Amino acid sequence: MTAHSPALVPFADNSVSRTIGGMTVENGTDSIAFYGQTDFSRDRAGLARAQALLAFMQQVVTTLEAQKDLPDALPQQKPAKVDNPFL
Repeated sequence: MTAHSPALVPFADNSVSRTIGGMTVENGTDSIAFYGQTDFSRDRAGLARAQALLAFMQQVVTTLEAQKDLPDALPQQKPAKVDNPFL
């Protein structure tokens, strides 16, 4: 996560994402997706990436722990049917 970016608040919206090294953290109101890859090298840059990821994960845990009505699992969502734009 970069210093000039607004804070990524877990589960606050469906439109914000941040990159840590080569890994993208994509925010959502029901879930948060991580994809890509990053290395935690044994240097200051690796430490900074690890700290950024750890700080965000702690925010996720704190947010989930604070939700009193946290369900055991979210219901499965059926994908929306979209008309083929090429027909």
